[in-house]
Amino acid sequence: MLVVATLWWLLFFAVVGLATGSYLNVVVYRIPRGISTTTPLWSFCPRCGCRIHWYDNLPVLSYARLGGRCRACGVPISARYPAVEMLMALLTLVVLDAFCVAGLRNGAHDPFLGITDQLYYDWPIVLAHVILFGALLAMSAIDLEHYFIDVSFTNLTVLAGFALHLLWTPVAGAWRPTVGSAWHRPGVTTSAVSIALAVVVALMWLLTHRFVPSPDDESTAADAVSDSSETTAGTCAESGLAPAAAWLVALVFLFVIGSTAADAVSAEPRLFPAWRLLVPIALGFVLIVGTGAPARASDTTIIEAIEAERFSARRVALRELLLLTPAILAGVIVMWLCLKHDAFGGWWAGLLDWCPRGSWRPITGLATAASGYVIGGALGWAVRIVFTLILGREAFGTGDIHLMAAAGCVAGWPVVVMGFVLTSFLALLGWVVTLPFKRTRAIPLVPWLSLAFLIVVVFYNRLCELGPVRNVVHLFEVVISGKFTGLAN
Repeated sequence: MLVVATLWWLLFFAVVGLATGSYLNVVVYRIPRGISTTTPLWSFCPRCGCRIHWYDNLPVLSYARLGGRCRACGVPISARYPAVEMLMALLTLVVLDAFCVAGLRNGAHDPFLGITDQLYYDWPIVLAHVILFGALLAMSAIDLEHYFIDVSFTNLTVLAGFALHLLWTPVAGAWRPTVGSAWHRPGVTTSAVSIALAVVVALMWLLTHRFVPSPDDESTAADAVSDSSETTAGTCAESGLAPAAAWLVALVFLFVIGSTAADAVSAEPRLFPAWRLLVPIALGFVLIVGTGAPARASDTTIIEAIEAERFSARRVALRELLLLTPAILAGVIVMWLCLKHDAFGGWWAGLLDWCPRGSWRPITGLATAASGYVIGGALGWAVRIVFTLILGREAFGTGDIHLMAAAGCVAGWPVVVMGFVLTSFLALLGWVVTLPFKRTRAIPLVPWLSLAFLIVVVFYNRLCELGPVRNVVHLFEVVISGKFTGLAN
């Protein structure tokens, strides 16, 4: 019965991933081109404008049945469409595998529970990660082609992170000794400061967007889309993704679902969970390099935009620091109250432990999401402001900061810290590999951040077993809590 349930959930999540990937194709095509994602509600051919009926819009199947061509005009359809659909299904399966099958990610997994019971208790955190990696996939596809980030993806992820962490607050117990204890929860000081900062940032965002008209965070990149897009009115194949890449994604998708199913039905579970999850990660690296290798007009456009803004870069950085000052002051005040006034710290600790029902601790859940959001965003802002002031040109995009904050809100700030460090190595390696094909200083960072976050989420437990990694995480805890308890050996 357990085997049947596991196979059913694998099939269910694969279908959900394919359907979600089909919708991601819509937003990946429309958003950079300024087309509404709701008008028209149906899909259409970019060349002839004909409506695509439901039977021609089934994920992967319709593409294969039509031979990769539009039924109405016969123009080739980009291989990006089935590739994105299968990639989303693959990411969904990887999340399910890491949390509920292979048990590589502690905090949600319990070896004594079947997959159905695990999902019953832990569906919020699994769903939050599916939403996160769906948003990262869409942003990566757009960034690779246009150097453009739409913060609506990160806003949705942040909302999902807060809402689902509010629901998911498991604690360790006699019958579930590992659950909750392995998930990083903020301490009293960190949680209070994080919620204070998140509230102030939210209020500032509401005020500035309500009363101060401002351009899009990524307006420069957005303006470049119309000039650098490779799409013309005469083709559906707006992406340069080769059909061979779609076949490669299909093979990896079949391998992952097959090996996961084999692991589930085996008399000795967990035969090869670690290396089977390395395969889709290696696929991600190959796809990022392969998709980013062809030279595009947007490579030159984004560099020209950064160069044009370098004379005002330091001034912009100082203005951003000024705008962040109220949030920083609020955090400092709340930290002072926690560290210097025991009554306030005790009151807040009691609020964190408030259980309106069973073991559900909603304030702890909100604090977990807030700490990831604030620390992830703060790391991005610190890198942007400090290095912009030193170098005299934009050092880090605001869209990337929103992405880091959203990832922290869902996966936790240690994932963002480790992922950010790993991104530097991945991006440098990818740039070196693409040098024979094109020479440009422009590097779309979102795909590398996304791949790094996936690696850290899947292998978080094993990474935390390394002393240097534990020391880095502990150092951040010291900085944000104001307390020192000693470094790991």
